[in-house]
Amino acid sequence: MYRQSVDEKQGIMIIRRDNEDIESMIKRFKKKVNRSGILREVKNNTFYEKPSMAKKRKRAEAKIRREKDEQKLKMKRSYNRNDKNSGD
Repeated sequence: MYRQSVDEKQGIMIIRRDNEDIESMIKRFKKKVNRSGILREVKNNTFYEKPSMAKKRKRAEAKIRREKDEQKLKMKRSYNRNDKNSGD
């Protein structure tokens, strides 16, 4: 029989801060859920995905990440270049 660790049983927990309203607590909870990847895992496991389709999806996701990183690097380089020339 498989035993879950204590962390797995607890799940995501939010502790109320002093003078914190419920809206900000909900916002923090949603952020934690999104960052943990729970919803993405549930969505991916809802239906069976063929291994070939999983590879195709992962390649597409990697391409998007790569393009975003290239765009960020390009913006950073152009910002640094303009920053050096602005002192003239």
